Amino acid sequence: MSVDRRPLVSAAPEAVRDVVAGLLGEPVVGERAAEAGFTPSIASVVVGRSGARLFVKAAPVGDGLGEAVEAGAVLADAVGDLGPTLVGAVPCGEWRVAAYEVVDGVTVDFWTAGDVDELLRVVARMRERLEPCPVAGVRPYALDFVPLLGDWATLGKRRPPPISAPVARLAELEARWMAVLAPGVALHHGDLRRDNVIREPGGRLRIVDWTHLWTAPGWSDLIRLLPDLALCGHDPEAVLRRSCWRDVPAEDVNVALSGLAGRAWRDCALPGDPRLRTMQREQAACLLSWLDARLRRG
Repeated sequence: MSVDRRPLVSAAPEAVRDVVAGLLGEPVVGERAAEAGFTPSIASVVVGRSGARLFVKAAPVGDGLGEAVEAGAVLADAVGDLGPTLVGAVPCGEWRVAAYEVVDGVTVDFWTAGDVDELLRVVARMRERLEPCPVAGVRPYALDFVPLLGDWATLGKRRPPPISAPVARLAELEARWMAVLAPGVALHHGDLRRDNVIREPGGRLRIVDWTHLWTAPGWSDLIRLLPDLALCGHDPEAVLRRSCWRDVPAEDVNVALSGLAGRAWRDCALPGDPRLRTMQREQAACLLSWLDARLRRG
């Protein structure tokens, strides 16, 4: 799960390089770009002459990348130690630059049983800390996702999904997307996957890439993440039942799964980055498999 070549601080405009050196407190002598993720913005660990390090996110505004850098800085205090600590954020002309303390560890590439236990602790802390949303200027995630919905009423006729549930049932669930998800008041990450989670040497998990000023039901981030655990052999239903969100109404979960699955099932067949399409195809398979099992149980 990575972009081919992330842009580097060393190749950014001189003013941006000066901002990064100022945040670091000394000239930058080394840089290592992040390997995970799909977003083509600067995401690098920079190193100074003394060995000081920072993790730098930077991009120009106008196509959503600089705006995402800015949103991450706005959210840093609210997120607290669920994510990395913000050192500073500076607008630089059209660019936005944010620097964070480096979280030592590795990006999760496979969910272990120990990760699941730690993840459930993190999810409980997210519920305590982020619901209701502690920052202003947010908007419903559900509203921004509406243009991305797969439209099962059409998609099912063109390309039937590999599940036993009738397409009409998926379309019925998808039609309730706004009614179920828009009223949520928790800060919503919106893109929880392995490539946005760092495992520290002691096993602690830290969530990175908080880049949207979104609200949603607090349980929806977990539902978004559970198919990723399923790809590593974990039963998403069993993990949900162990979580602090075990009592979420079953139909609400089904609505979220239907909406997410429709987008993934449609987009995985589009042209584009083959790694992104593979990830979406895997997501679609897990989302649909889980939803089908839930619908069969009634």
